[in-house]
Amino acid sequence: MRKHRSGPISNAILLACVLALVVGALAVLRPFLPSILWATIIVVATWPIMLRLQKLFGGRRSLAIVAMSCGLLVAVIGPVVLLLGTLVARLPELRDLGNRLLAGPWPGPPGWLARLPYGTQLAAQWQQAVTQGPDYWAAYIRPYVGTSAVWLSQHVGTIGSITLEFLLTLVLVAVFYLHGESLATQVRQLARRVGGTRAEEGTVLAGQTMRAIAAGVVLTALLQSILGGCGLWIAGIPAAGVLTSFMFMLGVMQIGPLPVLVPAVLWLMFHQHLSAGVALAVWAALLSIGDSLLRPWLIQRGAKLPFILVLGGVLGGLLAFGIAGIFIGPILLAVLQRLMARWVEED
Repeated sequence: MRKHRSGPISNAILLACVLALVVGALAVLRPFLPSILWATIIVVATWPIMLRLQKLFGGRRSLAIVAMSCGLLVAVIGPVVLLLGTLVARLPELRDLGNRLLAGPWPGPPGWLARLPYGTQLAAQWQQAVTQGPDYWAAYIRPYVGTSAVWLSQHVGTIGSITLEFLLTLVLVAVFYLHGESLATQVRQLARRVGGTRAEEGTVLAGQTMRAIAAGVVLTALLQSILGGCGLWIAGIPAAGVLTSFMFMLGVMQIGPLPVLVPAVLWLMFHQHLSAGVALAVWAALLSIGDSLLRPWLIQRGAKLPFILVLGGVLGGLLAFGIAGIFIGPILLAVLQRLMARWVEED
């Protein structure tokens, strides 16, 4: 019996079929890829916590999964609900405040402003703005209000899709928790089959890096929001609790607390609380500097990676891939660095 030998044409046809199958599968999974990515990041980052909860519940994983899912739901939805509820409850007050601000009279520039660098020009512009009547400012703000309303109406569907994507992510998180060990074994086996021990080592390193980045991001955001909230409360800023929740959300999104603290500083100076405003400005600067140093240090400590590699991966990944790039960037650089190091050592 003659043995069949595959020729170049047969190999090319087989390769084309495999590529077509992969492309088709990716096209089917494309709407779910963000949810799969975020579910993977959440499960890998919080897997040790889930195992501790499972041990606490007497080895019953189902209870641990329910507790973790509820905790994730509260951690994400809680600050948003608190912020929106407070805004809705205080909407009449905000409307009255806006009317009072437009009606004036507005205070003139403080005397200390002229003693600062370029303070004379700033004081003159401030005085010119004060002399304008409320009709001028109402006409000036009206186009921006209309643009904001149009933007909001266009993105209502986006908000709904984000909510649906979050719910899908939560379901996938529960599934990944339930079958975590078998999924991890299959991923390592696939990596070993494709690239040998190097690929398997890169897969393990990717999981360690993902866990370290998640710990650094969440812990830094939590610490930042607590310290920033204490500064707002000491300075006497209204609704400090709601602003603290908002700062935590901004910290997780890698924006930082400055969008909350800077308007708070301007509000204090507008009400002639100069010392409190300067103290809060210094506190905001310290928080911003600490955030830039603490997050990479926590990530480096958890993943045993060079500091410059982590910092470049976080910043470059954020610019290239958005929020998910915070994890993707350092993982790519870490795996590439480890593979190059192994290749050089073998040579």
